[in-house]
Amino acid sequence: MRLIRLTPDATPEQGMGTVTALGFFDGVHLGHRRLLEAAVTEAAARGLVPAVFTFSDDVRSVKPGASRLTDFESKLRLLEEAGIELVYAADFSALSSYPPETFVREVLVSLCRTELAVCGFNFRFGRGASGDAEQLRRLMRELGRKARIIDPAYLGDRVISSSAIRLALESGEPELAAAMLGRPFSLTAPVLRGRGFGHTEGVPTINQVFCTSGIVPKSGVYASRVILEDGRAVQGVSNVGVCPTFFGESGDLRCETHLIDYEKDLYGKTLSVQFCKYLRSEKKFKTVDELYEQIRCDVKAAREIKINP
Repeated sequence: MRLIRLTPDATPEQGMGTVTALGFFDGVHLGHRRLLEAAVTEAAARGLVPAVFTFSDDVRSVKPGASRLTDFESKLRLLEEAGIELVYAADFSALSSYPPETFVREVLVSLCRTELAVCGFNFRFGRGASGDAEQLRRLMRELGRKARIIDPAYLGDRVISSSAIRLALESGEPELAAAMLGRPFSLTAPVLRGRGFGHTEGVPTINQVFCTSGIVPKSGVYASRVILEDGRAVQGVSNVGVCPTFFGESGDLRCETHLIDYEKDLYGKTLSVQFCKYLRSEKKFKTVDELYEQIRCDVKAAREIKINP
């Protein structure tokens, strides 16, 4: 898959036209997958390149206050897995002043060589988000191109969206988030040096931190699955929080995971921790012994949970 970063002085490339899916695609959830599948199918039928127009790394420039479900590199990987061959990544600040007509003419058609645009029912674009999906269809038609608008995807009676997934994670409902994402929500990060407390009690942990702009699921203890660098999966128990028994409420926010029946040193490796089921809230225990007794209970509970592959 090719990545082209669009700048104000970019010039059109030569080559085949594209079917371009439009959106930020945070999470690349099942609603996004429906849109991407439509773009890939349309491109194959028309002999065009399946492409995506999206914005670059900083989600905060697009949705102030929102936290990312996926970092940029993970998003690119998921787009490629969906069959996308070309990604146009634009700097939001460089294009935010474009009226809808200018965006469609100069960016979508001229730079991205779009023959067919594919967008969601609630797509907004142009200065002040003044353009909508129907206007996109009209503007593309005026330029001799087409647009296809994709209906929402539902989970039961709930519209699948990035904001709904964030709410599920912040509410301690990782199963609901996974059902909308089409995969468990995960933290992928390097393993850092920990404080070593767990080793002395027979429950060693790996320590990871969340991206500063990334979503942090509800504080507490989770049954989890750890994906090792070789692709193997190991059951785990993960604590998201500040470890108040040792540090009160002033500890650093992190994810500490005990890998069940696995003792190899993983320091420095980049691992993915999948959050599968919320077990309990984080608690400050009166003694360290009480804490580790509870962790052993958490491990027992996690062993009894059937986690789908």
